[in-house]
Amino acid sequence: MEPCDPDRTNSMKIAGHISMFFAATIALFVAAFSPSLFAAQPPTRATPTPTPTYRPSSTPPVYRPKTPPAPTGTPIMKPPAYTWATAETLTSVTQVTDIEPTDFGYKELKLLIEKYGIAGLTEGRKLMPDQNLSPAAYRTIRQSAVAQLRQIASKIGMPAKRFDELFITNCPEPKAIADVMTAGEVVNSLKCIFGPASLSSADPDKPMTRGFFILVLDDAVENGSRRIASNSRLELGPTKTPGNPAEIKALIEQGQRLINAQDYDGAIRLFNQVLDYDREYVDAYRFRGLAALLGYQKNPNDRQKLYTAQFNFDDVVKRNAAVSDDYYLRGLTHIGLGSKEKAVADFRSALRMNPNHQGAKNELMKLGVSP
Repeated sequence: MEPCDPDRTNSMKIAGHISMFFAATIALFVAAFSPSLFAAQPPTRATPTPTPTYRPSSTPPVYRPKTPPAPTGTPIMKPPAYTWATAETLTSVTQVTDIEPTDFGYKELKLLIEKYGIAGLTEGRKLMPDQNLSPAAYRTIRQSAVAQLRQIASKIGMPAKRFDELFITNCPEPKAIADVMTAGEVVNSLKCIFGPASLSSADPDKPMTRGFFILVLDDAVENGSRRIASNSRLELGPTKTPGNPAEIKALIEQGQRLINAQDYDGAIRLFNQVLDYDREYVDAYRFRGLAALLGYQKNPNDRQKLYTAQFNFDDVVKRNAAVSDDYYLRGLTHIGLGSKEKAVADFRSALRMNPNHQGAKNELMKLGVSP
């Protein structure tokens, strides 16, 4: 047995420690990376190279999807959506490229563009007067017309609520078949919102063309402008100090006399003045609703007055000030608007407040329902 060499023993211990260090380091390195990275490498003899230190990046990887291949062939072109957001607004009739001063409708188009600034009248700066008016174009132009009149009303001090009474925007939409509206349907819709009651079409069953629509819209918007002027009291304004009770009473009595004289528009203007002084004066709403309802019965073509009547009777009911006659009159208004169920409910409300209300009984009998 050979004697033990201390130097050799120490060298073997150091070599063992080095081997264990490299084995542990390699194991950590392999665990940190995918084993597949090493599986693909051909076996090689180990070389005494420095062991790399793994330091993970602090920046996460960014996923970048591949760009899809460009489509081949001719792309399908979709027509642009004709909406309020994209409606064309011009400042001068001279910008319209397919109409001359001697052409039919030039004067009306000039007024609508230069006086009122209504959007959507043209497409690509062309009126295309012989083309049928589409429902989408109608809605866009109508919305623009209401918006422009609202600005006019605001400038002269008309309260927004008063404007909403005068221009009912929930009027029936013109019916369309295969995207074609008849002239009669469009005229009735405009008449409901703007008036006048005399607005009509010579050929109501024919499609509404863009050229003829310009003429009709001009008449309607001009009437709307006059309506704003006749129902406004700039000198009173929406912030007028409450008037003298005697003055308010005198206006109410004068308005009642105009109702008896069948001057319903004049009566409405007087009740407007009362509400300029005191917006909570219930009788002004009540009599204004009555004047509007009687105005419709006098001229059934003026359906806008039905909406005005409903608006005012609703105000009376909301203020918890309704009597049996208010429900009865609102029931008659609902009949005119074609709302049978609402009419029945109002007539029954009138009878609950006054079981002897003969008018409500008669109307329920006409409708074929029990009280």
